[in-house]
Amino acid sequence: MRFRQMLLSLTGFALLALGVAWLDPRVREKFAQLIHAGDGLASFDNRALDFANTVVSAIRYQSIDNGVVMVFAAVGAVLFLFMVRT
Repeated sequence: MRFRQMLLSLTGFALLALGVAWLDPRVREKFAQLIHAGDGLASFDNRALDFANTVVSAIRYQSIDNGVVMVFAAVGAVLFLFMVRT
């Protein structure tokens, strides 16, 4: 039971972080390049690593720019989990 709750919480925070990162146009561009194989010169693992770096960078900058929104969304996610649990 405890492991399931922890996994659910981590999934919620990961979805929140990816949702915030998706707002950045660079992330959408790199995702399109990852899926559509870009120009074919770079291997998939290089494109995936470039995409992961872009996502981490976007999360860093979006969380700095929108820190209050991130805290509000995280608290909302926790409260939602408590509400669903009871």
